[in-house]
Amino acid sequence: MVDQILVSTRETNREFIQNGKITHVYGPPKIGKSTLSANLALELVKIGKKVSIISTERPIEIRMDSMIEANTRYSIDLLESILTSDIFTFTELIEVITNTLPNYELKVDLLIIDSLTACYRQNSGPINLTLLRKALASLQSLAINKNLAIMFTNQVASLMNESNDYRPVASATTRNYSDITIRLSQKNDGRAEISIEDIFGEEIEVLNPAFTITEIGIEEFDQLFIIPEE
Repeated sequence: MVDQILVSTRETNREFIQNGKITHVYGPPKIGKSTLSANLALELVKIGKKVSIISTERPIEIRMDSMIEANTRYSIDLLESILTSDIFTFTELIEVITNTLPNYELKVDLLIIDSLTACYRQNSGPINLTLLRKALASLQSLAINKNLAIMFTNQVASLMNESNDYRPVASATTRNYSDITIRLSQKNDGRAEISIEDIFGEEIEVLNPAFTITEIGIEEFDQLFIIPEE
């Protein structure tokens, strides 16, 4: 199996989405996690990649549909090329990840789970933390054994103050099972910023420019990312 970077950062050409690896994206509500997921999915299917998305909150196809209507670079055919499913309970999500996906022939390049922890956060006791670890271990196995790129979005455990002092839900667990951790944060001017972190939460790189979310998605997407075409 050949390692392939599906998405890299434009400024430093650092891997952002790569097959065989898990990308973990976290940030506060309304920061742009689902919009980033939608943009990535649409851009990848536009060059012939296959993407599957599991939504656990608002169905992501609603967001993609509005982006397609507002953006001439996307056609409705792209939406029809993305396999989407909606799961709204933590129990069902864990069942799908640990039992269904490993036994299913996944003919996709990228699997997105938006959000992995939305349902978990409602009842984040020790039993559910064990189940979350089991799910992440299963995703890690899928990524390695099937050479599949996986991305999941995550909530924040707390918003301590206005200086973006927060950590991801189940921080140690989600970081330990992730190869690439991405933090979205709000700047003082209202734009959002993308940072790449190491396993300890230390900042490695800040992507430039900061981005703005509009009806077309992330306006600065092309300035932030490169999607290599085969």
